[in-house]
Amino acid sequence: MHLTVRNLAKAYGFLWALKEVSFDLPAGEVVALLGPNGAGKTTLLKLLAGVISPTAGEIVLDGSSFSRSATVQRSAVGFLAPGEHLYENLTVRENLVFFTSLYQKHRALAQIEGALEEVGLKHRSEEYVATLSSGMKCRLSIAKCKLLEPGLLLLDEPYGVLDGSGIDLLESFLRAQRHKGSVVILASHHVARVLTLCTRAVILHQGRLTFNEARQQPWDSFTSAFGEFLPHGESWTS
Repeated sequence: MHLTVRNLAKAYGFLWALKEVSFDLPAGEVVALLGPNGAGKTTLLKLLAGVISPTAGEIVLDGSSFSRSATVQRSAVGFLAPGEHLYENLTVRENLVFFTSLYQKHRALAQIEGALEEVGLKHRSEEYVATLSSGMKCRLSIAKCKLLEPGLLLLDEPYGVLDGSGIDLLESFLRAQRHKGSVVILASHHVARVLTLCTRAVILHQGRLTFNEARQQPWDSFTSAFGEFLPHGESWTS
């Protein structure tokens, strides 16, 4: 997967949530998407996922302009976010069967059972999603992404509802996606944690891209760029 964003912008009435954002990400990039509250991170992810339409600009996936109505393109994008839509009146297994069919990624029952076992939900496969905790729903979303195999994987604050083993599961999955050549964009306020995974950091502030750089060691330019958003006396390496 190769992702190119050109002059992307989103306005809500007279308020610009995102302004002229551009970047280019080749296969295998894992991007830490950072910035303070209201910086535009979630808006950017929703635009890339096709959840909302841009006011201006273009998103290009593997050389083709991204269209919200194109099923094949939408199936290449995975979006894991708090409150992500799952069908609560369907069972855990039925959700996976539905979504893999919806995006024309038909999987054998054994593959679905295998994905559930990997995320620790096989014993809950016949239960309705409405009975699951937030952390278990996040695990189910990970299983869904495993089956859909998106070329572009977007994550919005995934750590908040996961326990220790769930975090290990998520990060193992993200590393596997990178090795497969997917592009991963991870928005989080857990800076030290996401920087251990990322190959690049992007910082948004007031809807504008203020930093975009491949990971380095040491990374003085990042420390300088991100330091202003940290609480007084705190270091991103702590």
